[in-house]
Amino acid sequence: GQQPYQGVVSLNHVDGGLLNDLGEVLEQYMRKSEQLDAKLVLAANDEIAAGLLIQRMPIEGEANLAGTDRVATTEEELDEAYNRIATLAGSLKREELLTLDAQTILRRLFWEEKLVRFEPLTPSFACSCSRERVSNMIRSLGTEEVESILAERGDVEVGCDFCGEQY
Repeated sequence: GQQPYQGVVSLNHVDGGLLNDLGEVLEQYMRKSEQLDAKLVLAANDEIAAGLLIQRMPIEGEANLAGTDRVATTEEELDEAYNRIATLAGSLKREELLTLDAQTILRRLFWEEKLVRFEPLTPSFACSCSRERVSNMIRSLGTEEVESILAERGDVEVGCDFCGEQY
């Protein structure tokens, strides 16, 4: 039969074998769609959901490693470093992820690595829509298109799909 797809990434198989969990699906998506190597360990129970993401950062381009104090300098050294870190991350057990704090997990997994820990940030929702942005978008449609909408409806109404604001 046909396999279900998310975009262009198969949800059932990776490299000929079955995917075991959501983490593997997301890893495959990162490799095929984003062209970034990633290791993702996820766990959840009735009270908590937790995850650890290890991602290879690009040497060049946006969010690159250029100018950082990294020990590895050749492609082979970078591959070896990423594979070592990803393997260590993959050894994290579900129970550890659900019961241990971040500092303990980092210390247990990466005790031989040089770690720099940044202060945690609290995620928050903030929509970037505004009357000015919507006005610019409407202008970009062109006079003919906007006049056609006005002739059909009498006004131009735009709703933000993220926050629900109507303009």
